[in-house]
Formats: sequence, structure tokens, C-alpha cells
Amino acid sequence: MLRFALGASMLGYGAWTDHKTRRVPNQTWLISGTIASILLAYELTTEDYPLYVWTLLFATVILFYNAFVDEYVLDSNQMMLWRSAQVLGILGAVYFLISVENEEMSANDYKLVDLVSVSILILMMYAWFYLGPTIGGADVKAIMTIGLVAPFTLSFSDNPFTAFETRGFPYPFVVFMNSLLLYLLIPLALALYNISKGNFEKPYFQMFFGTIMPIDKARESFVWPMQQVIGGKVVLVAFVKNKQDSEAQWDKLEESGISEPWVTYKIPYIIPLAMAFVLSALFGDLFSHYLVAPLNSLFS
Repeated sequence: MLRFALGASMLGYGAWTDHKTRRVPNQTWLISGTIASILLAYELTTEDYPLYVWTLLFATVILFYNAFVDEYVLDSNQMMLWRSAQVLGILGAVYFLISVENEEMSANDYKLVDLVSVSILILMMYAWFYLGPTIGGADVKAIMTIGLVAPFTLSFSDNPFTAFETRGFPYPFVVFMNSLLLYLLIPLALALYNISKGNFEKPYFQMFFGTIMPIDKARESFVWPMQQVIGGKVVLVAFVKNKQDSEAQWDKLEESGISEPWVTYKIPYIIPLAMAFVLSALFGDLFSHYLVAPLNSLFS
């Protein structure tokens, strides 16, 4: 219950600030992640875990804090201390990998699997941020923090949805996947909204990703222009990048006679993530139950 309260409070505040400003202070994740790390360390002391589990925890926590440490503001002594912590974290991870055995991974209700999954999730978020599609830094840090806040299954249901008969995916992955399921509903909602407003224009795909908005309102809103002026022509783009969000873009559209361009919203991802955190505790793995399972039955 304490972990649920911590996660719900963290994500509730993050969702509110993300909605208002499209920014979330780093302290939101740092404070929550620190409290969660202390709770996790305490939980490990209640059972007789070997040393390599503690080294895994240390490596995971260092991996988490790495997302927040600004090395450019550290002095030489602080940098030396941080580099030492990073090296110890790497050595701890290596020690875990050479020490753990397969039988131990499934022991104790797969808790060790859950702990490993936290590190995997954090590494995935690093990869997504640096190599994947556009995602905000706060979104990545929120998912990382969820891994520490709720490494083990939280459930208020006697029979929650799970991906497999014996157990489901590690809980942080369930929250993440459920947030993606909620995110998939946004294009459908936008399409219904555009249909109700009569916003029909070829090639129609834009109905699922944005809407029409007066340019004066767009300048003051959290939106990106889906239309660009290229070579003197106004073209519609499917995927908009942050660099197109500038006064110059709006000026070019206005000069081309576009008073109501198609725009796409800067959707605050923390909101569906917060909703997914609560829904996961209440119902379980909605993503696998309502999306993966029907697809499997369709093609099997």
C-alpha cells in the first residue's frame, strides 16, 4: 500500500505539472526514486539474499541516478566520487551476472526476476531516449522511477489479468504497456472529434494525429504544426519533430494564407502513465488481455 501511495502521489503530481507546463521537475522523480530505493533495500534485509543481489540493487540505483547527474556542474572531487560509484555499479552488475544461477531466478516467487527487470527497463528507457522515436526526458525518468517504486506486483484484485497462466510480466512493464494501450486510444478520440467538427481533408491520416486550430490560438497552445512550407508549397507531415515548433513556422504558414492549420498536440504522456499505474493495480495486465490475446486468437 505504501508503494502504491508513493507511486500514485508521484505520478499524480507529475501528470498535473505535465498538463499545465509540459514539464515535470526532476525533484519529483529523484525524491520518489530515493524513497523507493530505501524501501527496496529495507525489503531485502527482511530475507536472506546473497551478496550479488545487493550488488545488483546498487548497480540499478546508480543506473537510475545517472539520468539526473549533470557532470558539467560537478567539481573535480565530486566527479571522482561519481566516477567511482559508476565503476562500482558496473562491477556490481558483472558480479551479479557471473554469480546468479537459473534456478535462483525462479525461486522466491520470481522476485529476483522482478529486480533484474528494473535494470532492464531503465536500460530500455535510455535506449528509447537516445535512439528511439521522440520522447520527453520527464517521460523516460517517470518510467525509470516506476521501476524502483513498484518492482513487485501491486494488486487490489483477487484475480488480476496476467499475460501467462502462472504469472504475468514484471509489474513495471505491465504499467508501461498499459500506458501504451491508453495512448493508443488518443488517435481514435481525435478522429471522433474531427468527425464531429467536420474536419475532413485528404489524405485523412491527419484526423488521427491532430486537428484544425486558428493560428493565433496555436501560437499560444501546446501544439506543433503538422503543415510546413517547403519550397513555397504547404505540405502536410505525418510525424512532427520538436524543432518545427518555432515562430518562424507559424509565420511562414500565415504568409502562405493558412489561417487555420492542422496541428498535433504535445500530449502529456505522464497523464496516461498515471492512469495506467492505478488501472494496473486494480485490474492487472490490460494490454495483454485486450490487445495481445485477441490478436493471438485471430491469427492462431
